[in-house]
Amino acid sequence: MNHHDKSYGGVAAYTAGLRGPVHSHQQTASAPAALARASDVSAPQFVFSGLTATDLNYDTSEYPVAGTFAGVLPPWLNDIATIPADWQRTAEDAQAAGVRETQRVAAMDYISKNVPGQKYTGPSTAQIIAQRYTQGMWTGDTSIFSPAQITALTTHWIADDAELARQRLGGANPNVIKLADSSNYDIAAWIAKAGNGAALAGLQTTLINAQRDGCLFVCDYRPVLGAAVTGQLVVKGRHLAAPLCFFTIGSDNTLMPQAIQISATDPGAYIFTPTDPADTKGDAWLLAKLWVGSADQQWWFSGSHLFNTHTIDMLFGTAALNQIQTGALAAEHPLVILAKPFLEKSFNVNSGVINMPGTQGKGIYQKGGFCDNVLPTGRVGLYQVINSLYQNYRFDQNAFPAQMDSRGLNAGAITKVAFPYRDDGQRWWTALNGFVAAIVAAGYASDDAVAADSGLNSWMRTVQGAFNHDGTARFTWTPTKAYLTSVFSNLLFTCSVQHTSVNNNMFNGWGFTPNGAFAMQAAPPANAAAVSSQTVLDSLPDPQSPAALANVIQPQISFVMGGTSTVSETLGVDSGSPAAMQAVYPYAAGSAQQAAVSAFWNVVWEGGSSVAAAISANQQARIASWHGALPVPNSLAYYYLSAELVSWQSPQYLNAATTNAIQI
Repeated sequence: MNHHDKSYGGVAAYTAGLRGPVHSHQQTASAPAALARASDVSAPQFVFSGLTATDLNYDTSEYPVAGTFAGVLPPWLNDIATIPADWQRTAEDAQAAGVRETQRVAAMDYISKNVPGQKYTGPSTAQIIAQRYTQGMWTGDTSIFSPAQITALTTHWIADDAELARQRLGGANPNVIKLADSSNYDIAAWIAKAGNGAALAGLQTTLINAQRDGCLFVCDYRPVLGAAVTGQLVVKGRHLAAPLCFFTIGSDNTLMPQAIQISATDPGAYIFTPTDPADTKGDAWLLAKLWVGSADQQWWFSGSHLFNTHTIDMLFGTAALNQIQTGALAAEHPLVILAKPFLEKSFNVNSGVINMPGTQGKGIYQKGGFCDNVLPTGRVGLYQVINSLYQNYRFDQNAFPAQMDSRGLNAGAITKVAFPYRDDGQRWWTALNGFVAAIVAAGYASDDAVAADSGLNSWMRTVQGAFNHDGTARFTWTPTKAYLTSVFSNLLFTCSVQHTSVNNNMFNGWGFTPNGAFAMQAAPPANAAAVSSQTVLDSLPDPQSPAALANVIQPQISFVMGGTSTVSETLGVDSGSPAAMQAVYPYAAGSAQQAAVSAFWNVVWEGGSSVAAAISANQQARIASWHGALPVPNSLAYYYLSAELVSWQSPQYLNAATTNAIQI
């Protein structure tokens, strides 16, 4: 391990391939050792004690309060050694990760040598910030990234109100924004409680009118981050907030932020606006947006990314292997053949999260690991964030169409706003749902046939037991053709398209630190008058501070670079040949399932209505809609869900949406 690896709290191990934080998994340190335990102890098991007492206990040397974390968290794998070789990463996978690791180390060396001593000047705070995180960091060395990539990375960031909004729709975390309807958000009451509410009559009118017209949207970080804030599970000397940010849709179909309450867990907290008379230079509004970006990243880290994709993937995969290795489920079962390409490599990635038998080093979720060293929550506050998500998680409600509907994103004014994840994701959902339906139809003539499939039912009951280990009904298996199709459509989409949307986007979003700082360096401001240019600068990690550079900025860049390496295999959709996809799904020659694979390939590639053509058309329309400074923002062009393996700006856009497993 080189000196960079030590400095970054184990991130290099993750970036070398042991990447993809997921979660802890135990109600308490003494929770049951396994679910669906079989007589064959070599079979993968679900455990709830992967975190040790050392991880779960905390005292006032770390946090303002002491205690033992006893929340409910998802189950975990007992031992990486129980995973068969054909369900693990290959040497080719490791080689692909190694290419990115070489770039990562080169980038860290360049930053270490060139950032110290830089001078930053400018007429505005935003311009100084832009210099701080570009000069000596991303400029000068074109051997690592092309000039075009660096320009795209650093040109558009959330200092621009429109970009703050675009990144909620086409950034690495498109899973927060929702319609702010009157049944959930009483605007008048919210403003009345705020410390500066009496001065916000104009804002109140604007938001209420937008709400009436179905044009008011919100990013509310309280449900996921709030308990860590109010429970004082923020590392001493660090800072976390759970903001509320309201957006409106204008007559030009542009989403724009109108109000931000940074410390929204306190109803009396100040509400920041872009027209506050106490904020003549706009510094307070800029700082409020930086807090939203940082909060968005906190939700993304352990939520949208590590929980909603990595953990779900490994949970289904562990259950499948448990049943296969104990003889209850055939390895050649048609549904195993369908799901295995999406499940088989997540174990290796996730093994870097919590140390288990068969792995080396410290898991990034464990005491002294990456979360303790970098994030404001440390490990224990992060457990609380996961707890907040897991308690409210329902598998069916988390499916792509259910999410779009329940969050009010499929109807009304928002349908006229460019929403790349929704628009491109819908193409993939339709294709994957059709593929799964064809496989199910080929294998089951009726609901009774599904109910009679003992292997499938054993697998799904094991999944159900894992999801619901604390008695909460997060997943309830119903043996019908319709529900089987729903479950596997959701699973395949989650482990491919959804993961790609939150993974491949992270470098382009958070490689430029101000878009979403992994750790803010000062407490949220009390009001707009308290914010100066220096307040804003002091709130972000300073590249000229050796501690901030080594402990926050470089780990952040290192992390997002490591998580966006290329992958060695895809689901055959980018190969140009149906035969490659048939090899991924080795159904019997001449079978109805094999015909379904061919039909899926055709849906992805053939004709003007194919997934590839439709998403390309979406991209071109978004690009054509841009009339600002070039380059087109990554959040709008949004190449991430392309059918083909986009490598024309490698390594900026590397992975197709349907990579064959969560490898990174």
